[in-house]
Amino acid sequence: MRKYLWIILLIGIVSGFFVGTYIYNQSTEEDKKIAFEPVDDECTIEADLEEAGILDLKRVNSSEEKTSPNTIITTKILYKKCNHLKINSQKIDKESVNLNEEEFKKICPEWKVQKFTSKEVVLYQETEDFCNEHYLLKEANGYIEIYALDENDEINYLFQTTDIATEYLTEIDKGNLQKGIKIYTNKELNKVLEDFE
Repeated sequence: MRKYLWIILLIGIVSGFFVGTYIYNQSTEEDKKIAFEPVDDECTIEADLEEAGILDLKRVNSSEEKTSPNTIITTKILYKKCNHLKINSQKIDKESVNLNEEEFKKICPEWKVQKFTSKEVVLYQETEDFCNEHYLLKEANGYIEIYALDENDEINYLFQTTDIATEYLTEIDKGNLQKGIKIYTNKELNKVLEDFE
């Protein structure tokens, strides 16, 4: 009787092993089928919403360049009367933060956007005007005087009298100041004055 009990127990264990293996294989086959079935993921849902006119993916695209609070705005203006290019850089104002290129173009339509990144925006413009940054440095009463020039390079008015005494300058510098030194742009003017100090 014991012998039959061991045989029945052995048959039960072997049968259980085969039934368990069969059930396991069936469940993994189902898992494989589910894994390869198309699923509505975020991309297909967004595409369906865009097709229905509910969502504009171009606006939502997270890789789109936008201005940030650290963006530097560089403006370039070409003055055609004197053919000088004036370049100015400054930090972006609060109203222009978080704009994409198209939105930025709308707030400054008179400018051409040459570069647009989250770090820098470069704007370009041409004008028929004169840049008003033409100067003549001359010696007067022992000091350097700065005269503003008009578009014909003629003295327009006394712009500034400096406190730079000419008696301490080299003979070459004194001679150049007697003739007059023409300077273009405020940046160059500041550089030359620093050299004389």
